[in-house]
Amino acid sequence: MTSTKSVVLDGTFSPRVMELRKKIHDTEYLDYAVQRIAQVLSRKIVEDNEQQLMRRRHESK
Repeated sequence: MTSTKSVVLDGTFSPRVMELRKKIHDTEYLDYAVQRIAQVLSRKIVEDNEQQLMRRRHESK
């Protein structure tokens, strides 16, 4: 559930919502955002895999 207080002020959208609405129509911004999300997720997957590998090595001793 989203609070309408943060989205609508006196029947108009908040400045933050208006800024985001503008950005989603900017192809360069979207390309960068998708690339950044992919980088963060990839890094997290690698870190998780490394942690699992270290645990397995530690448990096998």
